[in-house]
Amino acid sequence: MAQLQVTVVEAKNLTQKDTLSENDAFIQIYLDEKHSKQKTTVKQDSNNPIWNESFVFNHLHGQNTLHLDIYDEDAIKDEKIGSVIIDLHHLYDKGHIDNWFDIEEKHGKKSHGQIHLILHYEKLKI
Repeated sequence: MAQLQVTVVEAKNLTQKDTLSENDAFIQIYLDEKHSKQKTTVKQDSNNPIWNESFVFNHLHGQNTLHLDIYDEDAIKDEKIGSVIIDLHHLYDKGHIDNWFDIEEKHGKKSHGQIHLILHYEKLKI
């Protein structure tokens, strides 16, 4: 058992989904199993939002992928801007990663902006 802390610092150059205004961006974060999703606050009218929000996950052996889905909040249906999928094996060795990640669309064809994340992994003492 371990703890994974994910700090969503900011995003830049998000692909604009609305024609009349900038994105109302938020992010859903989860490990391999989707039932433990956590969500940032919504940042209104910005394609370069700043969150500085941290989330803690109880990390079980075998959960090796972190998923972030970036959305534009809309009254009728939220539109997905893109995703970031992070293989956590690099984090296990280092313990700490502070980096910018590309936000990709479904098939990874082009960038939909970037997101700045700080990841901290710590094994719990039993």
